[in-house]
Amino acid sequence: MMGLRSADLIPAPALPVMHETSGLLTIVAMAALGLTVDIRSVMKSGGRVIVAALLSLTALGVASYALIRFLGVA
Repeated sequence: MMGLRSADLIPAPALPVMHETSGLLTIVAMAALGLTVDIRSVMKSGGRVIVAALLSLTALGVASYALIRFLGVA
């Protein structure tokens, strides 16, 4: 895709549509990953696994927030 854009083979009016489509497909893919998680098996795995998952999600959230603030995206 980058090569096609660099070679100017993708028309400019198509870019916003492609941008929106890529965002939508990313959301759908993330939802599909989340929906495949079996909560019962996570709960059975024990407290250490749950704590590790919560800590990793917290770290991702903090890093995302910091990057958004640092880059001035929002």
